[in-house]
Amino acid sequence: MTLTALLPTLRSSIPAPFDAAAWPAGAAPTLDDVTVRAMSIDRYADLCGTPCVCTGPAVIPASGGVASANSSTTVVVTTVTNATCATVQLDAGVAGLDVTWSEARLIGRISHAYVKPYAVIDAHGSGACGTAVLPSDLHPGDRLAFPCPGNHTLGDVR
Repeated sequence: MTLTALLPTLRSSIPAPFDAAAWPAGAAPTLDDVTVRAMSIDRYADLCGTPCVCTGPAVIPASGGVASANSSTTVVVTTVTNATCATVQLDAGVAGLDVTWSEARLIGRISHAYVKPYAVIDAHGSGACGTAVLPSDLHPGDRLAFPCPGNHTLGDVR
């Protein structure tokens, strides 16, 4: 349990915990976004629409953030199309990806709601493809960002 999970109002002053090794090299959290090499993922989604992907070099494990020369990590940005008390449906087809659901983040706004686990349903609606712990006030139109090891294209999530 983290401070931002126990006291959600702290999200207005400190970013939620972030495993830099799961994201592309040079990624950093902000209060309501993630930047990859100083590029805002939320702004990138504004320009490209969702779903969209951003791929960069992976972090070499236990290196302190050194970029790999031969491995990649992709960030998928998606919009919530439906949210219930137990499930969240996305506009991206992510069922075939090895998503790091523990790193899924709400971007574009700061939520002061407590977090809870959601079963994630992708755009094809073929059942839950993972479980993500997200703020309990999710609603259609919210954006989520999450990392996936490997090099994935937009065609992989459409």
